[in-house]
This record gives sequence, structure tokens and C-alpha cells, in this order.
Amino acid sequence: MKVLKYAAFALGGIAALLAAVVLYVAITFDAAKLKDELKRVVQEQKQRTLDIEGDVDLSFYPNLGLRLGRTTLSEHSSAERFAQVDAARVSVAVMPLLSGSLVVDEIRIEGAYIQITRHKDGSFNFSDLLSDDSDDSSPVRFDVAGLKLSRSALAFRDEASGAAHQLEEIELSLGKLANAARGKLDLAAHLKSTQPAIDSRIVLAATYDYDLPAQRYALDDLSVRVDGEALDLQALKATLGASRIALAGEGQLELQKLQLDAVATRDGEALSAKLSAPAVQLADGALRGGDVSVSARLESKARAADLALQFKGLEGSAEEVKASGLVLNVDARMNDATVKASLQTPLNVRIDGPAIDLPALDGTVDVAHPALPMKTVKLPVKGALQADVGKQTAALDLATRLDDSQIKLKLGATRLDPLALNFDVDIDRLNVDRYLPPAKADAKPAGNADDTPVDLSALRDLNASGSVKVGELQVSGVRMTNVRLTVKAANGKVDVAPLSAALYRGTASGALSLNAEGNRIALKQTLADIDIHPLLKDAADKDLLEGRGNVSLDLVTAGGTVGALKKALDGSASLKLRDGAIRGINLAKSLREAKAALGGGAAAQKANATEKTDFSEMSASFRIKDGIARNDDLTASSPFLRLAGAGTIDLPKSSLDYLAKVTLAATSKGQDGKSAAELRGVTVPVRLYGPFASLDYKIEFGDLVKDAARAKVEEQTQKLQEKAKEKVEQQVGDKLKGLLGR
Repeated sequence: MKVLKYAAFALGGIAALLAAVVLYVAITFDAAKLKDELKRVVQEQKQRTLDIEGDVDLSFYPNLGLRLGRTTLSEHSSAERFAQVDAARVSVAVMPLLSGSLVVDEIRIEGAYIQITRHKDGSFNFSDLLSDDSDDSSPVRFDVAGLKLSRSALAFRDEASGAAHQLEEIELSLGKLANAARGKLDLAAHLKSTQPAIDSRIVLAATYDYDLPAQRYALDDLSVRVDGEALDLQALKATLGASRIALAGEGQLELQKLQLDAVATRDGEALSAKLSAPAVQLADGALRGGDVSVSARLESKARAADLALQFKGLEGSAEEVKASGLVLNVDARMNDATVKASLQTPLNVRIDGPAIDLPALDGTVDVAHPALPMKTVKLPVKGALQADVGKQTAALDLATRLDDSQIKLKLGATRLDPLALNFDVDIDRLNVDRYLPPAKADAKPAGNADDTPVDLSALRDLNASGSVKVGELQVSGVRMTNVRLTVKAANGKVDVAPLSAALYRGTASGALSLNAEGNRIALKQTLADIDIHPLLKDAADKDLLEGRGNVSLDLVTAGGTVGALKKALDGSASLKLRDGAIRGINLAKSLREAKAALGGGAAAQKANATEKTDFSEMSASFRIKDGIARNDDLTASSPFLRLAGAGTIDLPKSSLDYLAKVTLAATSKGQDGKSAAELRGVTVPVRLYGPFASLDYKIEFGDLVKDAARAKVEEQTQKLQEKAKEKVEQQVGDKLKGLLGR
């Protein structure tokens, strides 16, 4: 009983003491003096203005506390607002007051607003508030039972980049806060940002466990939900969960059951992504982890793509991460085309670069399209990739096989931003036409081909140099060997020089230049000792010429469409051939048939692929202006005839208008061994005209008859003159004999 009695006395004494303390605080509390003192201290120590507009009230129930009304704090040495609170209440525990200590029990804040600014020099507008001028003998201990923040906002502005971020409608609830504490965290807020563009609602819940002196921090049962818009993503819904995320001193990290799921739309496309990391640990400088997987999907009416990435056997340290296997699978569709890829390689990542090394890429890439002649193309891939972000360098070494083509590619980046590349491509043989859709014989052209746009603007951002070597190449029907070209691209211009190849029993050498400024194209090309007939047949399916010799081109043009490029074509061209023929017309045969048509007129005939006119030599030069090539020095010769000509080739209209003047040689035997004595020495005009696809020619017999008649008159006149001369000489001779008496 005495124990109970003593206990009752003790409790009564404590209650009386507490009542005395509360009474003392109530009697000695002076709100006006407290406000003035707070303003003075803040102004003197921080050079900021503290304005407490509302009342400062003291409350006793349910605990001892201080309530503030609307309060604002200015920027350093400025009248601009830094922070504002509509209302706040701070309650303290009464028992610690008995020992002279002040322990904060709970903090409630409503309508808080804080403006954080990072200045151009990198400093923050709150740096002065972090200065260490506290007194270690202060009786206040960091021990808060709970914090509640409502209807609040936090804004951030970066003066250097112009970025602005704002966390609005903040509702925050925290449990115990102390030097070491464990509690419940709930946060809801609305995030708005300009760089990058974000407008999303965020809800977070977790249990926290931390120890400041031990530098240990952990979140358990973490759940984060994001709903809104971010970057160019609309209808974004993302959830992040983890059973544990923990950080400790000296770089220790622990992740348990990390899971990310996100869906969104972008420009009418549906996007989704998932990340799963069952267990990752970084402790004592060593990294250990299970398989980490990432997957993503894109889907729309025109295209779809599935990507799966898996990291196996993660290990390493805080400086370097390794995976015994990185597996990448891609399944993509674009309209009727599909691409499937499966690649694997070990992985090394250096954190301080960061730098990445994929030392042994191995896998396959399959491309399918119904328009491809073989429907599906399979590419085995072997190679290596290295990239160092810090040094701004990267290198790719790749080897593959395309049907019977062996392809080796070396690609290096000397700078990543902006990108600068060098490359080396080596292909033993390649038939490009094999992978192009076959032309349909009855297909109608879709629109005017001359309206096809030509845009070189993509060259403006291209900075690259390198070489390409192809042992055997076929493209657009043209077959070449030993192809060599060197490429330099910079400042919106691409120069391909030198450009050389062996083709059609001869060689080609020259240079090509493309310029995004004005969409200009320039070509210089020399074909030496070329067999012209198979070249024209393969390149354009035209039977125009036979022969072997030289062709040179020096052309420039500019324009935004194929038609504009044709109309703007300027430059020059020349050819010199030997032992050839003009196909489509047999002048020997036509001239023999002309004997029956000497009555005049002109007869038009279609060019006939089975006919041809042989020549021993042919040469011509062309002046090209605004897409029209003009020639006035065509010459050709054979044992049967001599040919001279002039005319124009209209490239925009794809047509020809040419007048050739044929003179028969002074021999009675010509081509095919037929007689053409009646036309010997007569110049016969032959006109070629019409579109390239359907050339016509006609012998202009009116001029032929005039020339033949003129030749006949001249021949008869010559004979009469010779007979008259002989008669005169005979008469003169007889008279001389008489005079001399002989």
C-alpha cells in the first residue's frame, strides 16, 4: 500500500510540475515580441525579410504547440518571394521540457510554396540558408513524430538552360523523423515541366528506414504511379514497384524485385515497356545480380515492333559492370516488310566513361518483303562494338553474308555529338538488282516520274569519310568489277572522288559531287575503251550504237525534282568510237531502195532493231544547256559511206531530232556487196526524230532527187564539154597539117 501511496504522490507531483510549466509558458508567452525577434534574427543573420502576417498563437490541446498564420520569406537581399506558408503548426513534447530540452512532436504545414532557382554561375538561391552557424549546445533535438504537408508547391528554375519544373498540389505525410527513424511515406503531387515537357500526376507510397549517422537509407514496399503526359508521350500510365531499395555508405546498393510497367500513346501509336530486376546487390565493391530483362512494344496500323533485352550473370563493381550474356531479340513490321533479329554478346560497361564494350556480337537478321524476288533475306552477323561517351568515340567491326556476297564493314565515330564518322566497306560481289522488286510489264506508271522529289537536305548533318570496295557489282543492269570510291561528306556536301571501276572491256574514272545548298549535283566521268553496245543495252535497254572507244561527261544540275534536274542540266559530253554501227537503220539498204523513189518526196520509216549501218570511226561532241544537248560535228566513215550530222537531244522530253548527211563512197561495191552506182557521190539526208522509246527516221528524197539530177546534169555537161574539146582539137590539128603541107 505504501508503494501505491508513494506512486500517487509522485504522479501528483509530476502533474503539478507539468501544470506549472504550462502555466509558466502561457504567462510568459508574448506573440508580438516573438514575431519581432524572429524578424530581427532572420534579417540580421540571413539578410532576408520574414513577414508573419497572421497571428502567432499558443495552443495547449492536444499538446503544447505554436501556430503561425500566413508567413513569407524573401530572397537573399531582395524583396522577391522565396517561400510562403499559409498556415503552420509546430507541437512540442512537454516531458523533455522538464530536462531543458525542446523536442518537436509534429509539424503541420498548409499552403506552402518554395521557389528554388539555380543561377547561371551554378549556385542556388537557398545556399545562404545552409551555412553552418548553429550552436552545438542548442537544447533542440531532431526528433519529429510526424510531418504533414498539404496544398503546397515546389518550383525550380534553371537560369542557364531556361528549364522550369513545378511540383504542385503536394500532399505529403511522413512518420517519425529523427537522426534514425522508420516510418510511412505517402506523397501525391502534380508535376509540370517545360524542358522536358511533362504534365503528370504522381502518387508514391513506401516505408522508409534510415540512419543519418550511419549513412543508411532504405525504402521498402515502394509503389510509384505516374499518370499524364511526358515528352511526346500521351496517356502515359506507369507503375514502379520494389520490395526494397537500399543505399548505404561507401557505395552499397540493394535492389529487390524491381518492376517497371508503362503504357502510352505517341502520334497514334501504342507504346508499352517493362523492366524486371529480381535482385541486384552492390556490396564491398562487388556487384552481383540475377537476370535483368527489358521489353518494349510499339504498335500502329502501319508498323509494329517488339524488343526484348536480357542481361545474364550480372557482376562487377562500382566502377565496372559485366554481363556474361546480353541477348537482344527484335521482331518488327513496316507495312508489308518484316525484320527479325536475334543477337547475343558478352557485355562490359565502365561507369566512369561511361563506356560500353560488346566484344563478340553473334546472331542473325532476317528481312522479308513480298516484293523481294527471294521473299526473305537472311544475314548472319558477327562483329564487335565499342563506345566511350566520355571520349566521344565509338567503333563497329561487322561481317555478314548476303546470299553469295561477303560483306565487311568497319565504322568509327571520331565524335558522337555532333556525329562524325569514318568507314570502310569491303564487298567481294553484290547484285543489287537481285533485291529490287521486278518491274511489271503491264504496270501503269503512278503519276509523272519527273515529279519525283529529290531532296539532299539530309546531307546538312552528315559528317563522314571513308572508302568502298566492291569486287563485282551489278546495279540497274550495269555490271562492273574492281569498283573503288572514296567519300568525304561535310558542311552539307558529299564528294565521291576518285570513283573508278572496270566495265565492259574498259575502265571508268571520275568524280561525283552532291550539295544540299541549292540541291546541286555535279558529275565528271570518263569511260575509256568501253564496249558501248552492251553498256547501253544493260543500262537503258537501248539498241542505238555499237563500237568501242571513249565517252566523257562533265555535267552539273540543280533542282528539287527529277524533271527540274533534267531541265537544269548543263555541261558537255563527247564520244569517239571505232569498228561499230548505228543500229535501227541500214543506210546501204535504204539507199539502194531509194533508186525507185527518185521522183521526190520523203518516206518515213520506223527504226528496226535488226538493221544497222556499219562504221569504221565515229566521233561527236555535245554542248548541253538547260537539258538540251546540241551537236554539230558528228562524223562517221566506212568503206561504203561518209556521214556528217547535227541535231539536238531534248532530255526533259526524252526525244531526238537529228539530221545526218550520208555521202556514198566512190566505189561500186558497198555494204552487203550490192551495187549503188546510181547514187555514188550523192549526199543523202537522213533525219532521226521522235521519243527515245520509239525513234523514226526518214530519207528526205526531195533533196536527194535534186542532188541526183544536179549530179546527172553536171556529168552530161562534162561529157559534152569533153566531146567539144576533142572536136575542136581535131579541127585545129587538120588545119595545121594543111598549112604545113603535110
